[in-house]
Amino acid sequence: MKQHYDIAIVGGAMAGATLALALSARGDREGRPWRIAVIEAHTPESQRHPGYDTRAIALAEGSVRRLKTLGCWPAIQAHAAPIERIEVSDQGHFGGLAMASQEYGVEALGQVVELERVGPALWQQLAKSGVDCFSPDQLAELTQQNDQVALTLTSGQQLTARLVVGADGTHSKVREKLGLGLRRTPYPQTALIANLSARDHGATAYERFTAEGPLALLPMCDDRYSLVWVQSPEQAQRRLQLSEAQFLAELQQAFGYRLGRFTQVGQRASYPLALCKAERVIHHRCVLVGNAAQTVHPIAGQGFNLGLRDVEVLAHLLSQADDPGAFSLLAQYEQQRRNDRGRTTGWTDLLVRLFSNSSRVMALGRNSGLLAMSLLPGLKRQLAGQAMGWRGGAPRHPQQK
Repeated sequence: MKQHYDIAIVGGAMAGATLALALSARGDREGRPWRIAVIEAHTPESQRHPGYDTRAIALAEGSVRRLKTLGCWPAIQAHAAPIERIEVSDQGHFGGLAMASQEYGVEALGQVVELERVGPALWQQLAKSGVDCFSPDQLAELTQQNDQVALTLTSGQQLTARLVVGADGTHSKVREKLGLGLRRTPYPQTALIANLSARDHGATAYERFTAEGPLALLPMCDDRYSLVWVQSPEQAQRRLQLSEAQFLAELQQAFGYRLGRFTQVGQRASYPLALCKAERVIHHRCVLVGNAAQTVHPIAGQGFNLGLRDVEVLAHLLSQADDPGAFSLLAQYEQQRRNDRGRTTGWTDLLVRLFSNSSRVMALGRNSGLLAMSLLPGLKRQLAGQAMGWRGGAPRHPQQK
């Protein structure tokens, strides 16, 4: 039997789950609840779930505010660790920059969450929300009709929806079946990820630029850090094979001793890096959000923060709608997301080229830039505002004149 929905969300990782929770709490323009389905290829507890793996992500302070507004923060808060300070440095050079939450009158610049812990928590909320979840199951066929979209899942289950949301990641089946073009620019880099143990970190996040590429450490609970180390594919493959002691020694050499000695590293993994951007994010009664719409380099931690802004705008538009798949609504979504998508993907790509470059001229330029931002409050506020996910620069602290 076919089951009929107002909105079918393909993909139940961070973007899809938060959108489903937000929509289930809001309803349509008259306050009537939407009939919502989520289709997810993996169970959230699966160790192979690509959206809830061992990585940690940094939620900007503005993203935390958005999650609170959307009603999703309670499911995430228990698994979050605050970032109260950010330190940026360049290996072998004098340039550096530090930002602290107290400078801007906020409790934290952001929060770090572990995806493998957040996934089950979000799905527990979904189970209470009235959303129908088809998991594990996958999209097999998609047929657009005048007033709905017909979906066939690999289980044989058939659904119809007035709007289909593709929240199924970089390799989106929704985008593929709609024939929406994807501009993919591969970087000659791989991200090596792992969790580390170190001394008490004081809620500080570190971004260190090396000749190989950026190295980021995000503070987590229990004196642990999440490592994202960008390097060449060959180096990443070699380092995956090193013993724990050898790996920690090479990491220590690249990062230095700001945290003393690293004492332990967990399972290591890696993934290739590329800038991916869908040429269009809407089609007849279909829309893309999150990594299905754009996937960016992890250098500035903007991936989910950018995708969450997709979710926020779409949820707001749907709360004012009668027909969730109306062309006028989808056109508004595309228009409202165009500048942010272009600006964020553009400056993230620029950062990669500036800070993943061993050229002495480039190194001098970026170090001069870091020094200027540390000395000029106006420039620093602009950077802090970007880091916290705010539009425009960060405000002055209430005690500052």
